[in-house]
Amino acid sequence: MGRKNRSTADQSWSEDTGELTAAEYPSPQVPQSAAKQAATPETAEGFMPLDSFPAATEMFGADRLARIAWAFIALGIVIRTIRFLLDFPLWPDEAYLAHNYLDRGYLDLLQGLDYVQIAPLLYLWVQKTVLTICGFSESSLRLFAFIGSIASLFVFRHLSGRLLQGVTRLMAIGTFAVAYPLIRYSAEAKPYGSDMFVSLVLLTLAVEWCRQPSNRRLWWALTLTLPLALTLSYPAVFVAGGIAATMATVLWRRGSLRDWLLWGTTCAAIGVGFAAVYLGSAQAQMAKSGEVQQNAFAAAFPPLDSVKKFALFAVASNTSESMAYPIGGDHGASVLTTLSCLTALVILLRGRRFSLALLCAAPLALNFLAAVLHRYPYGNHARFALFMAPIFCLLTGLGTAAFLSLLKNRGWSAAGPVKAAIAVLVLIAVVTTVRDFLKPYKEPCWGRNRDFARWFWCDKAQDAELACYVNDMHGKKVDSDLASIYYCNQRIYSARLAKRKPLQLDQVSKNHPLRVVRFHASTDSEADEAEFGHWLKSQEAKYGFVRRENFPMTFWVKRKLICVDQVELYEFVPVEDHVASK
Repeated sequence: MGRKNRSTADQSWSEDTGELTAAEYPSPQVPQSAAKQAATPETAEGFMPLDSFPAATEMFGADRLARIAWAFIALGIVIRTIRFLLDFPLWPDEAYLAHNYLDRGYLDLLQGLDYVQIAPLLYLWVQKTVLTICGFSESSLRLFAFIGSIASLFVFRHLSGRLLQGVTRLMAIGTFAVAYPLIRYSAEAKPYGSDMFVSLVLLTLAVEWCRQPSNRRLWWALTLTLPLALTLSYPAVFVAGGIAATMATVLWRRGSLRDWLLWGTTCAAIGVGFAAVYLGSAQAQMAKSGEVQQNAFAAAFPPLDSVKKFALFAVASNTSESMAYPIGGDHGASVLTTLSCLTALVILLRGRRFSLALLCAAPLALNFLAAVLHRYPYGNHARFALFMAPIFCLLTGLGTAAFLSLLKNRGWSAAGPVKAAIAVLVLIAVVTTVRDFLKPYKEPCWGRNRDFARWFWCDKAQDAELACYVNDMHGKKVDSDLASIYYCNQRIYSARLAKRKPLQLDQVSKNHPLRVVRFHASTDSEADEAEFGHWLKSQEAKYGFVRRENFPMTFWVKRKLICVDQVELYEFVPVEDHVASK
């Protein structure tokens, strides 16, 4: 973009803050025309800021709205930090993936993962690095997600300022700050939080380029980031596809041959990133776990055998927990968010902002196509669609402001509906935080199992050599749901195993016995029992058996007992001391 044109385009827009000043808001009567007068052909493609409730914006004033927006950012930081510091006990969905970091090196993570897990390679490497530096713990497992969630608040504020303004922008920022899915996955040891952050960064770079398509630095930044993003987030491929399509629509009206060659380079970068991810790790993960994953999430794939079933799936999945911004749930509980997003898309289309509408809709459409092909779940749960959270919050802000403007037309003051919406958003944040304080776990059993580990691995090692049958005696590792919890908690709460210190078998005596701990799953086979029995017999030459203790571990889901496994402790003393004591 030439210097003269760029100056004209930005005469009413601050590049530093992304906000209009109070005196520069377009008139409520002609907000779009005023924006178009200030826009160049490049920014007139549909990426100038929108406000669907200009009357309220004028009443509040730019400075006041900016202060409230910053207050929501601060509130978002506070509730995310509280969630992180509550230090929830690990639950199976986290432990399944965390278990893969216990004994694997960086290259080992290229292979198929244990416990039917699928995660992008760079995410695994980042987690492995954090654990190497900070140690294996609940907080270190969630640190990457937490840092990304805090950073996302500031990035989203910038992005929303490029596309929205006034009360509309405030509603988007408020929704993003307090939305429960974003709070929950800000402190969970799974890649869903990084999916959202990667998506947000890509969208921000794409919007910056769409506003200045002649800026080669922005093009390079976007093109080089895309393949890296694909190694950090699997659903980033949907966002990347949407960005490529949007870039094409922008270039269609103004692009030269050189621009199209650069666009081809961007598409090639996406292809290279996708190939690297697939060949580097995704192929091995899918070969080991893909079929089980597809069966587990069959309900998240559109049924193609019936038009009625397909229509019901489309309605249910698009009003489900995946659309819970700021709150919602299954069985149509997120219908208000869905209506807000649809209203926003209508506003964009009526305003001929086709490129922006495409950028918002294309990633979800590609997600749906992947679900048709049984390659990625659609809807069903918030975690699968968390990469869409920035888009959903932008659209929710635009649609919500439009709904609030209707209340003004029914006799309310312009400020009244906005104040009520702000109060609702704050109330959501308060209720969410109070609930986390009252229930700092997914299920009570995970709190009990962690409390057991804290006691067991400390107290039982006070006057003995406490050994793990698998890690110290090279026994066979059990593959069960509770085993992942057991081994992760063992690494966290056993001081010796956390530091990878070897056993001191020369210290074993009558007063300092050897205690060997074995995890005994209810699903163990006769062969497993025979193998353990053989190991016990092999110890008779060196140690005399003193006693055995059993401690149950339970797995509950919504008051339904799934299974009960056992932590077994076998105590030994040197054989000569054992004989002398008889």
